[in-house]
Amino acid sequence: MGKRVLVERRSTDRIAPPLGMYSHAARVSPVGAVLHIAGQVGNAPDGTIAPDAYGQTVQALRNIAAVIEDAGGTPAEGLASLFTMVTSREALPDVRRGIGEVFAEWFPEGDHPANSLCVVAGLAREDLLVEIASVAVVPG
Repeated sequence: MGKRVLVERRSTDRIAPPLGMYSHAARVSPVGAVLHIAGQVGNAPDGTIAPDAYGQTVQALRNIAAVIEDAGGTPAEGLASLFTMVTSREALPDVRRGIGEVFAEWFPEGDHPANSLCVVAGLAREDLLVEIASVAVVPG
């Protein structure tokens, strides 16, 4: 039996290539259940917040993975899209580094989920620098 495909990540050559580590779109399989994941921030299970954008990005992605895994899936198999919010342009290199390191684990072949990224004036708390909302597909 072949590999189960819950999300087909796609990019087209009819528009400019992605500017970073993402696909233009994600097509969700009808055999899965769609999981909308609330925005995750850089807080560890013990409630501590990473002090920088890199640490908060990595922890937010780890939190997303925990939610997906708790629902019976994996990020590699089912992460369809991300919506990344960052509180300053200066933090972007650290955010991209964090995403790059985690994505290298989850998507070693470069098949990245769709991702929108925006710089925002602030998040729910002053010490939060990054928040990532996401959509995943888990076995239905």
